[in-house]
Amino acid sequence: MTRLIAHVAILCALSTPSLAADLTAEFDARHKLCLESIAEDAQEAYEIGLRWQTEGGSHRAKHCVAMALFALGHEDEAAYRLDALAAGADGGSKETRVKHYAEAANFWLSAEEAERAYTSASAGLKLQYDHIDLRITRARAYAMSGRYDYAETDLSSVLTLDANRADALRYRADARFRQDNIEGAQADIETALNLDPTSVETALLRGKIRESVRLKALEVVEE
Repeated sequence: MTRLIAHVAILCALSTPSLAADLTAEFDARHKLCLESIAEDAQEAYEIGLRWQTEGGSHRAKHCVAMALFALGHEDEAAYRLDALAAGADGGSKETRVKHYAEAANFWLSAEEAERAYTSASAGLKLQYDHIDLRITRARAYAMSGRYDYAETDLSSVLTLDANRADALRYRADARFRQDNIEGAQADIETALNLDPTSVETALLRGKIRESVRLKALEVVEE
């Protein structure tokens, strides 16, 4: 009965534009609070999200539940729920669905599920083909699967859209390095470090590339 009353109240509110706008703002604020509570107590945030979901919290409540699950260490379950949310009837706007696919893809990567990360990222790119973060995530999924040539292609597409993405340059440098394209890897890693001098990951990769060049030079001298 409580759930029925809640649904009726929502339908009535949506019949009046001003009330619908107020309800959306209220849901957005509640969603924000739910997400913020994850940092303080992920278990409590999870339970809050579940209760809100039964009260008609729609995709916002489901999203909070998924994010809390990730914080609790359940990356695969969180990713699964985000994929389902993005594909479901109550997934929100196209922009919201794309965001959920991007989160799911990253969570799958965290769970070391490369193929599922690829599937989530590709689903999001079908909705927005020029989404840079999704394309980078798909490239990382390719790389995790050892498909470095495909990773390089996606990252080159990203850099066509935004030549100053230091992270894309770093990932492409790694993909090129693993394909023995040392010259290309060097060019990318130096540009990446110029764009983001504080990146430890970029500095470490540059060191790795330079060491490889040094060892190969020694091999030539010894021959």
